[in-house]
Parts: sequence; C-alpha cells; structure tokens
Amino acid sequence: MSGRTSNTHVIGPLGSEFWQIRVSPEAVLHMAERKIDWRVFGRRMLIDARAGIISWINPSGPHVGLAEATDDIVKEAEQFLKGRVRGMRDMRWRKPEDPRNTGVEADASFYIGDKAEHWYTTAREQGMAGVQVYELRTPADLIIEVEITNLDEDKPSRYAKLGVREMWQVNLPKNQDMDQIRVTILDLQANGGPRKVEQSQVLPGLTTTNLPEVYRVAWYGTREELQSVLEKELVISEQIKKKEPLGDGPQM
Repeated sequence: MSGRTSNTHVIGPLGSEFWQIRVSPEAVLHMAERKIDWRVFGRRMLIDARAGIISWINPSGPHVGLAEATDDIVKEAEQFLKGRVRGMRDMRWRKPEDPRNTGVEADASFYIGDKAEHWYTTAREQGMAGVQVYELRTPADLIIEVEITNLDEDKPSRYAKLGVREMWQVNLPKNQDMDQIRVTILDLQANGGPRKVEQSQVLPGLTTTNLPEVYRVAWYGTREELQSVLEKELVISEQIKKKEPLGDGPQM
C-alpha cells in the first residue's frame, strides 16, 4: 500500500464535525503502540488498522440530544418487555481476538432481554471484573448511529462482523427540524449481510413508520407521553398484559 495519507472533513446535517484520515495499516499500528489519546481530537473514535482508517467526531448539541432520546426510548420500553434492558451508551465494541482493531463506538448501544439479564447476573455474582470480561465477549443487541454521513457507509458491516443484531440509523435532512426525522432499521445478521427492514426485531412493534413519532415525543414530550406512545406501539409481552409481577431484579 502507498505511504500517502489523505483526510476528509465533513459537517453533518445536525452540525457535527466528522474527520477521517487514511494512512498505511502499519502507521496505524505504530500509532496504537504509542498509546495516543485520540479523545483529544474528538469525542468518539473509530480506528481500523487493517484498512488504515482513523475517524473521529465532535458531536453537536442536537446529535447528543437524539442519542439521549434513544436512551429514554429504550429504557422506558423496558416496562413493557418480559426481559430487562441494559444501556451501554457509547461503549467501544471490538473483538478481543483482533488486537489490530481498536473497535468502534456507537452513539447508543443496548443489551436487551437475555443478554441484559446475563449482564446483571454477572455483575451480581462476579463484580465489575466479570462484567468487563462479559462485555468484551458479548456484542450488543441494538446499536444506534445518529447523523449519518458518507463516512459511515462501512459501519453496518463492521457491527455485523462484531455480532451485533440490529442497528438504527437516525438522521435529519440538512437544516430541517424534528418533524422531518428519519429512522432506518438494519438487520445486521440477515443472510447476505446487513439489510434494511421495516420492523425492529429487538423491540417488536417499533417500525420505520412509527419510530419518527416516538423520537419526537422523546425529544419534546413528557415521560408520561413517551410511555403512552410506547404502550400503544410496542408488542407488549403477555406477562405485562396480564399484569403479572416481573420481580424487582438487581439494580445497578
């Protein structure tokens, strides 16, 4: 590969700054060995040593707000599910057997159902040391990316290779308000690679049609209004419909 470098600077539709530089894979590995603190350049980083790509982002206020709205949506959805939810926020996901790849951070990420239950069990029985091992070996169920640009084209395949089940891409056309929000749902483990689907598999009932309204309520509305729209749209577990107790479970 050539020793030439190149860089790209993009301003997203929400005003965030995206940077990407390309160097030789050997240069990336050399920089990683020097333990550079990449967070001085931007809040979130993606480093692909195999491709020689280093990316980072300085998110805008609306970008952060939409990520926080996702946290509210998924956390409030928990009360309508049989299983639990564990928010992992901007966790860095990577494969432990691939030391040349330092991973990728999402705007928001979650364990939902069995993986969340196992996280809490591990935390209770093995403490934080056990949790760190569990997180390293266990990919997220749901990843959210906000403000999609052309620099994000390879992210679905990267998350798919990590074993993540589903990805939501949340975006707004440039200079538009929340009424124009768009949500794309990707089944990352579909045969043939990631593909667009109309309905979430990890939160059944939430679709590309109703998720924009759910986000608008999470952004503008009250907690009670968000609970109401989720109760209307989610496929609620039979256990909840019968108002059977779920049990308190461990609180972290």
